[in-house]
Amino acid sequence: TAIVDVDDPQQEEITFADAEYCTTVLANSLLDRGAQPGTTVGLLGRNSRAYAETIVAVSRTGADLVYLNTGSSAEQVAAVCAAHDITMLIRDREFADLCPDTVLTLGLDDPAGIPLLDCMPWSGDVSAPRQASKHVILTSGTTGGPLRGAARTTAPLDSVAALLNTFPTKVGGVTLLAAPLFHAWGWMHHRLASVLDSTQVLLRHSDPERILALAQAYEVDTIITVPVTLKRLVDLPEDTKRRYDFSSVRCVAVSGSAIPGDLATQFMDDFGDVLYNLYGTTEAAYATIATPEDLREDPHTAGRPMPGVRIEVLDRKGRAVPKGKDGRVYVRSRTSISEYMADGTRGSIKGMVPTGDIGCIDEDGRLTIKGRADDVVVTGGENVHPAEVEEVLRLHPGIDDVAVTGRPDPVYGSVLVAHVVPADDHLTDDELLDWARRNLGPHHRPREVRRVAELPRNATGKVLRRVLAGEVTIDELDEEDLL
Repeated sequence: TAIVDVDDPQQEEITFADAEYCTTVLANSLLDRGAQPGTTVGLLGRNSRAYAETIVAVSRTGADLVYLNTGSSAEQVAAVCAAHDITMLIRDREFADLCPDTVLTLGLDDPAGIPLLDCMPWSGDVSAPRQASKHVILTSGTTGGPLRGAARTTAPLDSVAALLNTFPTKVGGVTLLAAPLFHAWGWMHHRLASVLDSTQVLLRHSDPERILALAQAYEVDTIITVPVTLKRLVDLPEDTKRRYDFSSVRCVAVSGSAIPGDLATQFMDDFGDVLYNLYGTTEAAYATIATPEDLREDPHTAGRPMPGVRIEVLDRKGRAVPKGKDGRVYVRSRTSISEYMADGTRGSIKGMVPTGDIGCIDEDGRLTIKGRADDVVVTGGENVHPAEVEEVLRLHPGIDDVAVTGRPDPVYGSVLVAHVVPADDHLTDDELLDWARRNLGPHHRPREVRRVAELPRNATGKVLRRVLAGEVTIDELDEEDLL
């Protein structure tokens, strides 16, 4: 079996032969409608059989493919289409209202507009295109360009080979993809599973109990997801966790945002030492990996560099900082992308790609990510990383989740604001502020508490701090902020 689309009403399992036939039919359909080398196709949808087959079909035409974020507004979709010269947009039914009139629209899962998956007749094999299709994954970089994308023609083989030396995934296995395929993290593992002839179980929405049920039903050995899903799994009732057989799972791999607090330890205590934390960028693919052993020693670590990858932590002047000291994280590897689509690369130093993250390297060579460089709050002349404050606040039993932002202040320049998801109704603001005074240094203490029902997050679980701070609404965010 090549693909299991668990959200398909028929729960259909697609063989490799079926997938080959369907992608050939789709490629011919796209060629008939103008897809060819030199043109650009956009793809807007959730994980599904149709989405995965469309990736392959577009590749076979030689057209470039831009992956759009499912959290985008109509304005954001139009801006990406314009910036990347998209002339054909393939989308799920639920996103029909987001498509601009300036592009040809094809339906992934319905006959609205021009149908794509409508049992089109076989029209012969597809010749190899004269040039390879580029896959453009929009990045979440720090240089300010709202429409940047990193272009790849294939999954980087150096990264794949290095990963397989550490990662217990296997040829012909079963991979549950509970991370979005439009993001580099999900896309890379979709490509990896294809290379390994693995069965891909595709999940549109990441429901924790459903993940356990699917792992048991399909004897999944690898789960690809994001850190926020770990918390949802840990928070399941104990009888729910015990209801499912998780023994086939050899690897739960997460990426996209930092693992908060002692969540890694809690997860492994509940589900076994199968957790792997990978850190990377759209531009440089996999950079570091933390094994279960690493995470037992340090639950916050992003791990050690992959073979062929160089990590440096530099100050603002591009000088290396001492071990254990914070600085800006730069990555260089044989798979680094040194130019972006739609605008240029800025901020690289000696061929090293800026990740936009603040971090440090310990004496054992392990990287820890402290947060985004643009999240730092300067209060009273001191640089404060919100993640450091959040780690302490999460220790309070009355807090279920928390994020820290800054707000302008006439005396300190900025002060910290704690956006709290309470665990119950008993926690008062005064109690929390008093607790913070006793457990945090003067510059790290929040001066205000704001209660929220949930934290706004993007597709990979990163908190949307600008939305929390009231600087923008979700609809006003740039496309890259949603990644």
